[in-house]
Amino acid sequence: MDINWFPGHMAKSTREIENSLSYADCALYVLDCRAVKSCFNPAFDRMINVPIVYVLNKTDTVGDECVNEWLKALTANNNIAVAVEGTSSSCKKKLLSAIKTACAKTLEKQRSRGLNTHVRAVVIGVPNTGKSTVINSLCGKARLDTGDRAGVTRASKWARVDNTLDVLDTPGTLYPKITDRTVGENLAIIGSIRDEVLDVSELAVALISRLNRIDENILVARYGVTVDEQSGLDSIAQARGFKIRGGEYDVERAAKTLIDDYRKGRLGKVALERAK
Repeated sequence: MDINWFPGHMAKSTREIENSLSYADCALYVLDCRAVKSCFNPAFDRMINVPIVYVLNKTDTVGDECVNEWLKALTANNNIAVAVEGTSSSCKKKLLSAIKTACAKTLEKQRSRGLNTHVRAVVIGVPNTGKSTVINSLCGKARLDTGDRAGVTRASKWARVDNTLDVLDTPGTLYPKITDRTVGENLAIIGSIRDEVLDVSELAVALISRLNRIDENILVARYGVTVDEQSGLDSIAQARGFKIRGGEYDVERAAKTLIDDYRKGRLGKVALERAK
């Protein structure tokens, strides 16, 4: 299954992000803990010329061991990374500390010149990683619209945290062609690609394969039956009593149920990718 989604607003936002980074003091690169590798957008690599704070978001969706592995990997070579749950009360303190560290040289230069300290951070990432939620946590109130789906933010918007910090929320941005099938599937599974452009049944079968490689008991615990690539969606439809006219099993409904169960954490704390 080829998965690509690059609507017109993403081409525009890519240009806007590149321009914004040219006068920013740091970038907050928000990554979904469930699929960290897949959340890296290669298009950002050539743009970022400022200090980066890697923000491992949605830490409540995976185990602590997984989070710690990614923190260790991302902080190699003196990089800055912070693990947060975007809606938690501790998020703001962690982010402010990381931004201060990333912008230390800029802040010192401003102080040496007798200027009031003030920095600008651009928040970037693929769709549905929780960028707007992170900014709302920084601001201490709901300044920006959020939603558990791709494409909620369609235009860049500045938000003032306080007199020392402004942050720019940018639309979740992918790249024109995803050539790695696994990456495309992972992004689709975590909701970074619009469901309307996907073959949901095929995606659900891919998710079944991933989950069974991680632990065959994950699906058994949720649906009470063995679910494999052979019986897969039929097993879930049967277990849930999903049928269509004529008595056949409703595999499309089963597929949507499985993906929704994963996204909402009903299958437990399961990462699609590990740092090791």
